[in-house]
Amino acid sequence: MSKLKFVLFCVALVAQLFAAEYEVDYAVFRGSEGMDIVEVYFLMPRNMFKFVPTAQQYQSHGFIRTALIQQDSVVDIVEWDFIDQVRDTLQVTSEQKIPEIATLQAKPGTYQLVTIVADLTTRQQKKVSKQLILRDFGTKDLCLSDIQISGQVDKTRQQNRFSKYFGYDIIPNASTIFNESYPAIYVFFEVYNLGFDKTQPGEYKVKYAVTDLNGEALQAQDWLTRPKPGKSAVEINQVMITTLPAGVYDLKVEVKDDATNQQASMSKRFRLTRDRSRQPATPQVGQDLRLEGLTEAELDEIFGPLKYIAKNIEIQRYKKSDLEGKRQIIAHFWDSRDRDPSTLINESKIEFENRLAYVNQQFTTPRIKGWRTDFGRVYLMYGPPSEIERYPSSLERKPYQIWHYHEVEGGVIFVFVDKSGFGQYELVHSTARSELQDTDWQRWVEPNASQSNIQW
Repeated sequence: MSKLKFVLFCVALVAQLFAAEYEVDYAVFRGSEGMDIVEVYFLMPRNMFKFVPTAQQYQSHGFIRTALIQQDSVVDIVEWDFIDQVRDTLQVTSEQKIPEIATLQAKPGTYQLVTIVADLTTRQQKKVSKQLILRDFGTKDLCLSDIQISGQVDKTRQQNRFSKYFGYDIIPNASTIFNESYPAIYVFFEVYNLGFDKTQPGEYKVKYAVTDLNGEALQAQDWLTRPKPGKSAVEINQVMITTLPAGVYDLKVEVKDDATNQQASMSKRFRLTRDRSRQPATPQVGQDLRLEGLTEAELDEIFGPLKYIAKNIEIQRYKKSDLEGKRQIIAHFWDSRDRDPSTLINESKIEFENRLAYVNQQFTTPRIKGWRTDFGRVYLMYGPPSEIERYPSSLERKPYQIWHYHEVEGGVIFVFVDKSGFGQYELVHSTARSELQDTDWQRWVEPNASQSNIQW
């Protein structure tokens, strides 16, 4: 039996097809050593699998196989089985969807993506195949990965298939269909080959838009400025779709790098339906953090960053509360901070959690988590700075940075100094109200300056 036939032959004695369909989508990212990473997304109706009685409940047993095929050869293959359990089979409907994800690797080229989903109880299977082209992302020209779109983003509590490396679970929408249950689409992609200099990292700009199929922009955000973390960057954002009528659209992203005078763009097609009889393709968006069952230490870790923006009475109430009280304070923390209660999501909460993900990615050190650093606290409270001045170390001077916020209190600055020389910057001065103020902050930058001026 050839390798290709082996891939297409999922389980022995399989003859029938599922009555229910499943959805498949994918996104391609740059890997290492000239390889591309292909994330394959599945969305399967729960009633696609037969539930059989067990001791105290009902259980189904599913199987997934996905492979990249090139010229009748299997380049990469992943397979696994999974168990789903319910107490009552009446709870199982076709509107309930099971998301899954697989990761494959291959060199740039043209491939056949073959996926098979099987019910190991009934020995039935369904197959979906797609042709895809893996790009060479190179190392010089600015370019973007494919776009992953989602209707649900949650903080990672326990690592799983959907966990991204910046602390969030992103549940992809393999159907690319959204309806009025989704006020926003979450967008994830990666940026490669930014012009980057450690001494002057600089910034890049990104813009999000929704266009019709003729390319005409129906809604667009202003250019957003991002600090460069390195030669590559991760982008996660939300695009509101509440005002769009039913139809098919393209979600377009553009990135500009002024340092290299290069620009790159990428788009992703999606469908919007306003018919409530059609259920959403992915779980509900904007779910609260799963607080049930968390220990007091885990709740304290969640509340920790919130203390930067909490009122004193909220902090005191939290300290005095028992486990259930702390859980309720966190669960309702954002209720009074919703800038637009008419929408289904809390924009303030989303903005803060995006900031939290960024600081934990950018400012975490081996000894301290990003949100606990002075960089992290200021970023969480005031957002991204309007301008950053970076001063490297020298024989006479410690490295330091000055963050400018032009829109805060008419214009303020924050001065951070790496006192130890080990990359841990501390706030030494600010012109913002209620912040540390030290007009003689230069002594932290040049601690030996006063001694060097002494006449012997």
